[in-house]
Amino acid sequence: MKLRKFKKEDARKLSYLIRKALTETNINDYSKKVIDYLYERNSPAHIVDRAKIKLTYVAVDGDKVIGTGNLEGNEINTVFVNPKYHGKGIGRKIMEHLEEIAKKKGYKSIKLPASVTAKRFYEKLGYKKVKDQYSKKFGKTILMKKFLK
Repeated sequence: MKLRKFKKEDARKLSYLIRKALTETNINDYSKKVIDYLYERNSPAHIVDRAKIKLTYVAVDGDKVIGTGNLEGNEINTVFVNPKYHGKGIGRKIMEHLEEIAKKKGYKSIKLPASVTAKRFYEKLGYKKVKDQYSKKFGKTILMKKFLK
């Protein structure tokens, strides 16, 4: 597994990865309406546009895109790993990489809006719940924070 910056030609594979995770994993914790909204929000075109604003990394295994994460300022979001690769340390490596970048930029803490699905994963990495958030588009998310060492 290699971690590198997103390239425009990754958009189709990255969209497939995120949509696969949404429909196979997150569907257990969210309504079809929320999943449908997120599915549309992660089209290849939307991913390219988002990468213009946020620092986006992809985890690759050969020519397969197997994970991703974004960083904007001191906020991490859109962290997904192909469900086939869960439990192999890929999400942890993505998070450590993004945290290291934030630290080098001078941030003392990092925050993220965790899905219900990913809350336990982030807790294992040292993130603490700040508060629950609700919206019609995203459903329930948990604002979490971690102090960087």
